[in-house]
Amino acid sequence: MANATDEEADPPWATGEDGSLALPISKLRGLTPQARFALKARRVTTCGQLLRVAAKAGDRARLGREAGLAAERLLELVQRADLARVNGVGTVFGMMLEDLAVRDVADLAGQDPADLHGRLRRYNQEERIARRSPTPEEVAEWVRQARALPVLVTY
Repeated sequence: MANATDEEADPPWATGEDGSLALPISKLRGLTPQARFALKARRVTTCGQLLRVAAKAGDRARLGREAGLAAERLLELVQRADLARVNGVGTVFGMMLEDLAVRDVADLAGQDPADLHGRLRRYNQEERIARRSPTPEEVAEWVRQARALPVLVTY
């Protein structure tokens, strides 16, 4: 995920053909300095690397034990890295999606775009999280992208 201004344009990182992301994990909301250091010591510095080593439940459990990271916190980071694969979902819109129980690409792929747009719009009107709500076209594009991406995160 990126900063709040990235919701209006494609994010600055590229998704490679293998689904890897060059977005630094330091851009993920909720990454503590201790977790960043523990992951960096294991050569995990990008979202793509995090997804490669921790998207599967067993791999995530092993990494959590080795790095001394709480399983729940590591899962949240993996889910945020997964949503970062969707162009246009930045930090703020990603947080809104999380708050509406859309936590990863598979969750997003299962959404009805019109329903999700309405929920996001209402939520933002009530909570004033983003300076603007995503447009119906943006939400439809997120869902389209999510449906085209491979499911990486397992539980």
